[in-house]
Amino acid sequence: MISAQDQQAIAHLEETFALQKAAYLKAPCPSLKEREELLMRIPAMLMSNAKRIAQAMNSDYGYHPELTTYMFDVANVAGRAQFAASSLKEWMARDYRPLEPSLYGSSKAYIENQPKGVIGNMPAWNFPVDLSIGPLCEMLAAGNRVIIKPSEQTPAVGEVLAEMIAATFDRDRVSIENGGVDLARHFSTLHWDHLLYTGNTAIGREVMLKAAENLVPVTLELGGKNPTVFTPEAINAKTINQMMGAKLTKNGQLCITVDHCLVPSQSLDQFVALVREYVEAKLGDYTSSDFNCAVINQRQFDRLQRYVDEAKTIDSRRVIELGSPASAAGDSCTMPLTLVINPAAGSLIERNEAFGPILSIITYDHFDEAIAHIQAGERPLGIYIFSEQPELVEKLRLMTSSGGFCVNAASLQGAQENLGFGGVGKSGMGRHHGLEGFREFSNPRGCIELTGDANTDPLLPPHDELSREFLKAATGGLLG
Repeated sequence: MISAQDQQAIAHLEETFALQKAAYLKAPCPSLKEREELLMRIPAMLMSNAKRIAQAMNSDYGYHPELTTYMFDVANVAGRAQFAASSLKEWMARDYRPLEPSLYGSSKAYIENQPKGVIGNMPAWNFPVDLSIGPLCEMLAAGNRVIIKPSEQTPAVGEVLAEMIAATFDRDRVSIENGGVDLARHFSTLHWDHLLYTGNTAIGREVMLKAAENLVPVTLELGGKNPTVFTPEAINAKTINQMMGAKLTKNGQLCITVDHCLVPSQSLDQFVALVREYVEAKLGDYTSSDFNCAVINQRQFDRLQRYVDEAKTIDSRRVIELGSPASAAGDSCTMPLTLVINPAAGSLIERNEAFGPILSIITYDHFDEAIAHIQAGERPLGIYIFSEQPELVEKLRLMTSSGGFCVNAASLQGAQENLGFGGVGKSGMGRHHGLEGFREFSNPRGCIELTGDANTDPLLPPHDELSREFLKAATGGLLG
């Protein structure tokens, strides 16, 4: 039974969708100047609302560090809009292709990227501003109109987004449509010209099935168990700081974070000791640290606690908790950073993406075992390696497949406005960010402009002796 509130939201969505479709047909291809002007509204919009965004994030999470919001959901997105605006002239330029001069003379062939039309965006809750406004940059750069359905798990952010967007863009250009699960389910049934979904694989499959009924092309950003390989000489304080900085961003609630580490067996004790030192020196009690973003809600907290409880039941000696005990009391859900050493095969944490402050550590005796472990799993959004051995780095690169790949770093492939971002296999399909995002949300129309000095008669029926001579010349006498 659909609630009255979601019925109203669905009706509003349908109305907005019709407005944007009509507006697109009336003016399907905005100029370079128009697109640049639209893009440059975004930085000012974000900066002027930065405090409100931070407060909304804090409200939705129970606790969310203000600087983390400013870094990822304000400054990073503003920079993405500025980069798109500065690159747009180059992106929009025709891509000319050569033609056979004996047939086509001085005729022209080129790819012209035209707007797709009306695009839907369904962002995830973990980066509710970045995943809403970030892709909007490339969508507007490509000349489209956009409707965004924020996650129902971040209602405070959704409300701020709606107010910001309404004050910055006309409804028939960009709109925020807030609502519950029923609105989200209806969203993917519309006849979009393209649909972007960011979230988990199960929902991604449902979105794609619904989109397929209308032959709507989709971009899916889904996540996965991102492995991080360490070779012996690379285990030191510097690399542990890099890895842990990525892992603890948003308290591990990040699709491209480190899910598990593959560590040489002989280096396990050293690795664990360095992780302990990092936490104690930089964070003290991680559970109550000001750096520690809360687990977003009780449902996610309960999921993570089941993973930890099962690991303890199987073998408590394999579980190391760095911080005071987990708590869901009060306004926020907090957990210690939990290390699980060689999790049991088939256990919850071994099978599922952690997406929280749990770090599995898996030992290997030979480097090929690490590669085999990665090959046995689904293709992740990211594979990371910390190593000073170029031949092993290259071996891992060539023997595996993932959406992104980092050497002596983790997660950074998702923070670059000029580097296409996305997954492969069950971690997703398609790309956004930068030129790849512009192309993702464009229709690459192949165009021919035939000139008077062209002679295409050999190609045209009825095929006669002229066609025969052309075939002989073109195939070296093999045909004709």
